Amino acid sequence: MATAAQIGARLRAEAAREIKAIALDIDRELRRATPIDTGHARRNWIPSVGQPHTTEAASDAERVQGIAQALAYSLEAGPLWLSNVVAYINRLNYGHSKQAPAGFIERAVDLALQRAQARGSKHIDVSALRASYQDEVGSRGAENLASAYSPFGGDE
Repeated sequence: MATAAQIGARLRAEAAREIKAIALDIDRELRRATPIDTGHARRNWIPSVGQPHTTEAASDAERVQGIAQALAYSLEAGPLWLSNVVAYINRLNYGHSKQAPAGFIERAVDLALQRAQARGSKHIDVSALRASYQDEVGSRGAENLASAYSPFGGDE
């Protein structure tokens, strides 16, 4: 019979595996969906552990290092982040490029969460996470729409 510590360790390992799988799936979707001109925006989807990556990557080296961090992830290391600090990433996500529809970032996250839910992990249910994320995206969309019709141009 397993001890409480053994059960806890197994649950933490399972949670870390699922978190890694979701993060790497989101990363894959974002890299696939990000519009490409020079490749700079696509290159700057960088995973990190503990805190978000905060500088623009000039080469793929930082991204490779971030993927290695994600693959070695454990819950004890803190949150697993996927960030892109390129100044124009939000404009791309608002549909500025004809290569990707508006909301491609939200769509990438939702697709990864759908796949996680379909995998039906034994110990992790992402349906509440997905619902919470969809609520957040919806409220952000309403905020953006409201600022688009602001008499102040949304900069107040």
